[in-house]
Amino acid sequence: MPGAASADTGSNELTLTASFQLSASVQAGCVLGGGSTDATSFGSIDFGQLASLSADVKVASTVSGGSIQLQCTPGTALTISLNSGANAASGARYMAKGSERLRYQLYQDASYATVWGDQNSGTPLSMTFPAGGTLSLPVYARLFASSPLPSAGLYSDVVTVTVTY
Repeated sequence: MPGAASADTGSNELTLTASFQLSASVQAGCVLGGGSTDATSFGSIDFGQLASLSADVKVASTVSGGSIQLQCTPGTALTISLNSGANAASGARYMAKGSERLRYQLYQDASYATVWGDQNSGTPLSMTFPAGGTLSLPVYARLFASSPLPSAGLYSDVVTVTVTY
C-alpha cells in the first residue's frame, strides 16, 4: 500500500567465512647448553689444589663444572666429540703453565675405560637423543701421577665440544 509505513524486521547482513592453515616443520636439530646456561662454555673441571701427584687424581664433572648440556629433537642421531685440547702433543692431552705440562685424559664412563675424543684420538660418543628436555652428560677426568711435581701455579687447557647430527 502506497503511503503506508512498514518496519523492516529482516536482517540484511551477510556472513562470509573462510579458513587458513597453519603449519610448522620441525627439523632434527640440537642446541648446546641448557637454555639458561652459556652455550659457549660448560664451566671448568677442577682437580683441586694439589701438593702431591704421587697417584692419579680422578674427578667427575658437574652440571656447572664441565658436564655437557645438550638439547635435541627427540630421536635425533648424533655424535659428540671432544678435541685433544689446546695443549695436546703426540696424541696426549696436557694442561699447561708456560712450558710446563701436566698430562690428563677425559673419559665417557665412570670406570675411566673409554677415552672421549674425536676421530683423531679417542672415541666420539654416538647416541640417539631421548625424549624430553635437556641432557647432562658427565665428563670423567684423570690427572696422571707426575714425579717430580712441577712448579706451583695454575695449569689449564681448553677442550672444544663438537656435536654432529
